Amino acid sequence: MKFRFKPTNKRYTIMIVPEGTNPVFRFKLRLATLLVSSFAVIFLIIMIMVLFTINRGNSNAINTLEAELSNSSNRLQTTVDDKDETIDKLLTELLVLSEKSKSIEAKMTELEKLETDLKSITGDNTEATQSKSKSPLSSEPSQDSLEQSEGMGGESIPLSDEDILDLIQDTKESITHSLQQIPDLQSRLEETKITIEDYKEMMMILPTKWPTVSTRITSDFGSRKDPFTRKLRLHSGLDIGGQLGDPIYAAANGKVIDIGYSSARGNYVTISHPSGLQTNYLHMKKVTTTIGAEVKQGDTIGELGSTGRSTGPHLHIEVVKNGNTIDPEIYLTMPREEDGL
Repeated sequence: MKFRFKPTNKRYTIMIVPEGTNPVFRFKLRLATLLVSSFAVIFLIIMIMVLFTINRGNSNAINTLEAELSNSSNRLQTTVDDKDETIDKLLTELLVLSEKSKSIEAKMTELEKLETDLKSITGDNTEATQSKSKSPLSSEPSQDSLEQSEGMGGESIPLSDEDILDLIQDTKESITHSLQQIPDLQSRLEETKITIEDYKEMMMILPTKWPTVSTRITSDFGSRKDPFTRKLRLHSGLDIGGQLGDPIYAAANGKVIDIGYSSARGNYVTISHPSGLQTNYLHMKKVTTTIGAEVKQGDTIGELGSTGRSTGPHLHIEVVKNGNTIDPEIYLTMPREEDGL
């Protein structure tokens, strides 16, 4: 038994009827053509839908990438801004460090000058070891001094890489120089401190303290006309005028070895000092110490007067060395106004 497929050649008519009196359009199509056209339309619709779906996916991906790119750009800009801010901060700190290094050098220079001054006071003529080399920064005015000046101005010109490297190098050299000098300066200052302490102790046992409130000298040590006889005589001390009752101070540390009265000396006190010197204080109105008393430099030992062979209120002070009187002004230091007593 055999079956045969018989192709059909049926025709189909598609009519398009417009409104009104317009003619009707008729399209006659075979079944195969209609099927092929239908499949083509369906395939085209499917392709359009697939392409639309792909395009929509690509559009979403593009939007996502654009968003990520924008975020990355923002993050990059933020990073660049942070980097610039960090660089500016580091440059500011570098400048501050540079100014501090110059300040340290200036302070060291002051300390070296102070060391020299102290050694000159103590009579130590040893020249302080000072480095002649100075950082290029040390001669420039500090930022503080610039800020305190009357005015500042000029263009805002960023530092070049070379300028920054030069500043770093100069600051490094300045700090290195200071660090190298500090130990030696510290050692020298310690030695100077010991010298000063020794000097202070020595000055305490030498008659260097001015013995009265007044600094008015009425008669120097040496040859003079005697105020009573008007004949040339040796004046064995220093006369300092003052007010009756003014305090009289011990010129140095020592021990009171004699107190008394004579027609020439009036009321007097004699102090022996550890240096081997003696000091005599004459014409006192009143003695306020006792024999054997240990006195410190500056202690009050009596009151200024005009007892004995005296023409008026004053202190006659003598310095005795190896049994001979010498000029008290060799030792006595007249106080300055800012020193007081």
